[in-house]
Amino acid sequence: MDLPSFVPAYVELVDDPENLNVLLMGKNGSNVDTLIFAHVDSEDGQLVLISIPRDLYYQNRKINSIYAEKGVLAQVAAVEDVVGYKIQHYALIDMYVFRDIVDDLGGVDVTLKEDLIDPTYKTCDGEVCSTLYYAAGFHHLNGTEALRVARSRHTTSDYSRAERQQLILQGIQEKLRTLGVGDTGTLFELFATVLGALETDISLPQATQYFLKYQSYELDGGNVISSANVLQAVPVPVDYVTSHPLHWCEDETKPETCKDGYAIDTLQPQNHNWDLIRWYVNGVVEGD
Repeated sequence: MDLPSFVPAYVELVDDPENLNVLLMGKNGSNVDTLIFAHVDSEDGQLVLISIPRDLYYQNRKINSIYAEKGVLAQVAAVEDVVGYKIQHYALIDMYVFRDIVDDLGGVDVTLKEDLIDPTYKTCDGEVCSTLYYAAGFHHLNGTEALRVARSRHTTSDYSRAERQQLILQGIQEKLRTLGVGDTGTLFELFATVLGALETDISLPQATQYFLKYQSYELDGGNVISSANVLQAVPVPVDYVTSHPLHWCEDETKPETCKDGYAIDTLQPQNHNWDLIRWYVNGVVEGD
């Protein structure tokens, strides 16, 4: 992706009352592993999803660690600052609750663009145990299978995993559409169960209203803030042992300032320009 020669300074958060922004989060224990900015565009009839990598290094920490340190509202505020849009609502789900919800829906349909092979991911279905493998093409996934597809990352990038997570959300949207056509009562009961298992500020009446209003919107997915567009990989020195040894110098012209140690792998905006991320997000939202 070619970066612009000039990027404007995005000082104010975009806060358009005609549209709706929701931060979708998935966690495992106290760690938030999934961050998806969802923008509902009322004018274009679109639901835009943009994944934010958990390794994004924001204010001297990985952005996904903010929830464990400071709580959900601080996590929302950090993502607002990064993407440049006011977020009206948030929803945080534990991965095992996610599995149960997919099962309650009767599974979801997804089409994988490429084979998903992860020999490090052990799977057991009944008495048959193997390692994770899903061929490219159509799959009807139950909750456990959907969780596997959403979590696997050792043989693919975090970016590919983010795209698969968006595919599963699209499958959930399609399944909810079929329920919403003829059984509002079942839909209302499902939302009540789901909201009771989430950490969210969305009420049951709001969830039902939003679904009925936006269920026909087209989903624009596959958008991931990544090193393929505006980010770069940057090792950050730390004072503890990691799997990433690092030799660095505070001043390359002075050998006495060099030292050996360890680092964590992070993602940061190219040229350390945080307006690049807002520029990218704005372009996706506006369809530029």
